[in-house]
Amino acid sequence: MLKKFKLVILLILVSVTISYSADEPVQKIRIVTFGDSITAGFGATAYSVYLQQILNANNCNSVVINEGKSGEQTTEGVKRIDSVMAKHKPNFILIMEGANDARSGVSAEVAAADLGTMMDKAVAAGVIPKMSSITPNTEGGTENKAIPEVYNPKIQQEAANRGVSFVDNYSALAGPSWPRYNYDGLHMNDLGQNVLAQEFYNSIPCGSTESSSGGGGGCFIATAAYGSLLEPHVALLREFRDSYLLTNVPGRIFVDFYYAYSPPVAEVIAQNEMLKLLVRIVLLPLIGFAFLMVHGFWYLMVLGVLIPAAYYSHMRKTTSFAC
Repeated sequence: MLKKFKLVILLILVSVTISYSADEPVQKIRIVTFGDSITAGFGATAYSVYLQQILNANNCNSVVINEGKSGEQTTEGVKRIDSVMAKHKPNFILIMEGANDARSGVSAEVAAADLGTMMDKAVAAGVIPKMSSITPNTEGGTENKAIPEVYNPKIQQEAANRGVSFVDNYSALAGPSWPRYNYDGLHMNDLGQNVLAQEFYNSIPCGSTESSSGGGGGCFIATAAYGSLLEPHVALLREFRDSYLLTNVPGRIFVDFYYAYSPPVAEVIAQNEMLKLLVRIVLLPLIGFAFLMVHGFWYLMVLGVLIPAAYYSHMRKTTSFAC
């Protein structure tokens, strides 16, 4: 009887995962662009528009949301970023801020520390940050060399300390072509905004590169097994992580351990079709459990009835044999 009961439970879990895969619509990757007037697109079309066009052209099921705010410094960005993430619930947040700090003489240490705090806030919210360098500034007719020599190295180090991707937009724009990319020494024109869009696009996993090699918002092994950040099972596991693991200390400890040791395993899985199939099978019970926790309260009620009933039936049969 117990064997039959276990089979029933397994069939329920399998049916949950199959029906979830069939019925759940593929989710869009939500991307927020966060920063100052350069991100907002002051005087030109914002790079978020061009990034959306590039994503669409490459069949990436994504939506880009612009949250640039003119005149903002990093201390203000620290205060604003939580509400932005709560409002939009993005998968990725592209952070490009610090230009106003460099202009007004805020120390590079303070600006970099603020940007580090923004990255920490993103990770704590289950959002993947992408950290940009500060773009060039030649407003006064000469270049502000503190940006490439002091600010950007410190920002890059803050990103490296956290394992966050660093997008070097400064190097992409600086040099002989810089006059072609801006109209006032600070703000990008449409051509410069296109460069920003392309650089950020190169850092985003969208059905290839990072996503196929295990960079699915932290669900490395599941993304490697299913092949895409957009796959419904991967999205379900991310939702379970955000709702039940990142909300408590033991869960966060487990997630940190998983993030530290799972990427190499995911790399191996991503390169072997048989391993992908095997991992998908092994993940079925976990996916079923995650579904029950996130969506299936009525399933839990059914199990709450089945388990006592099966146990009672088993005990009756055992007792009758004993007599």
